[in-house]
Amino acid sequence: MSMDVTEPAARFRAMLTRILSRLGFREDSFLLILAVFVGVVTAAAAVGFHELILIVRDQLYNRAGEKLLYSGKGMLLLIAFPTAGGLIVGLVSRYVFRIREGHGIVDVMESVVRSSGFQSPIVALEKIITAGVTIGSGGSAGAEGPIVQIGAGIASGIGQLFRVARSQMPVLIGCGSAAGISAIFNAPFGGVLFTLEVILQDFSIRAFTPVVVASVIAQVSELLLFKLLHHAQEFHPIFDVSPDAIRTHEALQWGQVGNFVLLGLFCGLIGLSLIRLMFWTENSFDKLKIPKILKPALGGSLLGVMGVLYVLVFGWFVLHVTKPVPFSAYPMPAFFGDGYGFIEQLLKPAYYTLHNVDAGKILVLLACLCGIKVVATCVTLGSGGSGGVIAPSLFLGATVGAVMGSVLQRLGWFYSIHPEVYALVGMGAALAAVVHAPLASILICFEVTEDYKVMVPAMLACVVATAVARLLYPDSIYTLGLRMRGVRMGGSGDGAILRRLSVEQVTLEPASVVHGDDPFQKILDLTGATGATNFVVVENDGSYRGMVVSDDIQMALLDREAIPLLVVNEMIRDDLPVVKHTDDLGTVLEAFSRHEVSHLPVTMNSRPNHVIGLISRAGLMRRYQQVLAEAG
Repeated sequence: MSMDVTEPAARFRAMLTRILSRLGFREDSFLLILAVFVGVVTAAAAVGFHELILIVRDQLYNRAGEKLLYSGKGMLLLIAFPTAGGLIVGLVSRYVFRIREGHGIVDVMESVVRSSGFQSPIVALEKIITAGVTIGSGGSAGAEGPIVQIGAGIASGIGQLFRVARSQMPVLIGCGSAAGISAIFNAPFGGVLFTLEVILQDFSIRAFTPVVVASVIAQVSELLLFKLLHHAQEFHPIFDVSPDAIRTHEALQWGQVGNFVLLGLFCGLIGLSLIRLMFWTENSFDKLKIPKILKPALGGSLLGVMGVLYVLVFGWFVLHVTKPVPFSAYPMPAFFGDGYGFIEQLLKPAYYTLHNVDAGKILVLLACLCGIKVVATCVTLGSGGSGGVIAPSLFLGATVGAVMGSVLQRLGWFYSIHPEVYALVGMGAALAAVVHAPLASILICFEVTEDYKVMVPAMLACVVATAVARLLYPDSIYTLGLRMRGVRMGGSGDGAILRRLSVEQVTLEPASVVHGDDPFQKILDLTGATGATNFVVVENDGSYRGMVVSDDIQMALLDREAIPLLVVNEMIRDDLPVVKHTDDLGTVLEAFSRHEVSHLPVTMNSRPNHVIGLISRAGLMRRYQQVLAEAG
């Protein structure tokens, strides 16, 4: 942003911070004011994003109508719509915004680790358009990942406008993320926990307070905006589970504990399959020798072919209906888009009594939809489509739970089995397995339905699903994406702090440079003149070759008679890596642990072989202790 724009805002921040300080508030109290601002703006963006998805969906699928889409040659539109949507996404990303395709939440997490949350605010607008077109045209993805990136982009823009300190930016990004989930899900508790558990991995009061404020403000703002737009007197959660259905549900009994453990096991396995297949698909599309702008269109075409085959096989030949899921419930094929209309059917007791004659066929349909949804989501996102994995995870969990609940109900081994409860619990369990966030998954599961009786079985199933997924593969869908980009995330609060700090936030020591053919005496002379005890060895062109470290110098001094004969080449440690100025301190600390040295060379991303200074283990720890003290 230009100085002309940010200067007045920065002065306002400084003035208000001084006033708050005189009133006894902490220096970072200004974040609470920005959290309110972020909550309101993100809620408005979320409503606009939601409306865009509905407009695209209505103009394509509802306008075409059931008769045209699901009979005769009109079914080719099921291929044309997602293909056109993918083509638009490719063109917009390449020629309008010129932003590389990303993974929403993974991009936000990477920005928090590598740049303290700084990112271009234009990302928010790009995600609104590309994700809105992807999901609205039928792409198998959810709005939650993009809305997190939209909220983070808005928060980053506001932070840059007011020139917020670098150490405060990650918390502000968390405010945007929580506000986005709160607004799109109408789930303020889930938004807070998801942000603290996944994005920030920080449950400190310093992070918790502004994130809560932003989440609450976003939720109340979203409710107001929806009422104004749709003239609604009350706003239901995403999945409208009737109070009558909730009253029939029973608290978890000993007899069904094993059932929900087994459900958690199944959801853990299906969640893991989504994680692994997602990145296999992405790598496969990366290897295709076609222009990048056409890859989302190719993914849309493959999705459309799956849609046509699904209608022909399960609609026409298996169930003998025009569309397996009623058009009035969901105008798209069930696995297109976010699938929320179909999920809501699975959460209603009536769904499991309407198909008594074809109950076996319905079970086959649900089981197949689970596998189809995995492939559809991977094809959509792996090809470069824009969207998130939370909605597909909920879809997978609902179908797995519905199948298991229906089977148990038909077996008659247990008293009072409600398949819709298993579908509801499965939603949370599958989400927990995919994102490794059981706390947030439990709360989101409750908030999107407001069925409080689901909490206890959901707690059990979510923990089991997460444990199974982690046991078989350590990464979530987000941390795997980060690891493939060279970013490692851990689980502890201390590690989270180190991962949010970068090398450029630590004061570097000057690098004393020598060449391999220099005599060892030169190192001794430089030590006496500068006090340096660690030396960088470079080639003739200045590129990094290795280091001579203090321990090796001390060892050489034990045999003083050999000093005149030694050259630097005989003492060089060529196994010591360089660290980049954007690397997080958690990664650097791991490098220190592996090599047991006190200093490591630092380079710039633009010149990866030219050392600009040395980072010391002591300097890293001083910076860490400083941040701990600031967090209070």
